[in-house]
Amino acid sequence: MTQVVGVRWRTADPISFADAGDYELHRNNYVVLTTQKGQEFGWVVKEPRNLVMSQPDGEVLLTVLRKGTASDFGRWQQIREMEEDAFRLSRAKVRELHLAMKIAETHYTFDRSRIIVTYSAEGRVDFRPLLRELGTVLRSRVEMKQVGDRNVAKLAGGIGKCGRVLCCTSWMTKFDSIGIRMAKEQALPISADGLSGACGRLRCCLRFEYEQYREINRSLPRIGEEIDTPNGLATVIVGHRLKETVSVRYSDDEVLEWSLVDVTRN
Repeated sequence: MTQVVGVRWRTADPISFADAGDYELHRNNYVVLTTQKGQEFGWVVKEPRNLVMSQPDGEVLLTVLRKGTASDFGRWQQIREMEEDAFRLSRAKVRELHLAMKIAETHYTFDRSRIIVTYSAEGRVDFRPLLRELGTVLRSRVEMKQVGDRNVAKLAGGIGKCGRVLCCTSWMTKFDSIGIRMAKEQALPISADGLSGACGRLRCCLRFEYEQYREINRSLPRIGEEIDTPNGLATVIVGHRLKETVSVRYSDDEVLEWSLVDVTRN
């Protein structure tokens, strides 16, 4: 039996699972982790459970090295400041070398054995000159990681058109595919400005209520369709998705609104 704990070291990242050993851990406890790429300073999001180990081939389980201490917090703060310096340096070097790329984030492992530079670019970029420049100045192993527009927005953060913090920054752990059909299903205006998010792609929230709208639209009679109502046959003139009702016109031009449960499609 192995005691496994769920941890994160970045907000809204997928939960990683680590071997907790004999440590007594609770939610929001800080821990130092041993990972495949070095140490990380994270926090507990799922309390330990005793599990029978079933580990896929090639997958390395994280290990809790120790509980976080006051000195670990001090080191973590120092690393955050070093990351800001590395971020500014990386952007300056990109401009100096005239590389067609945008630096999104720099992240040191907790033991400072490696720095991961996350960037976005429209195509492949020869970043070997940048690696040499950064490695010389930072005196650390530099790893380049290319991400898409949505991940750049997730790392940068910001406020969405709804006035709230971006969902991808605050709670979303993965990106689902979004299509223009989702906007059409919800009868939203089809315009690039209205549907695009901070990343310039279709907003992720188009998916949140898509299935509900899809289900309603299946049961909603089409405009012009003749249906049975408690008052007899009538023609649909408006469908109200949110209220799940329809407005109908009778042969004498009387207009009434009925709930979908009260009408029958022919």
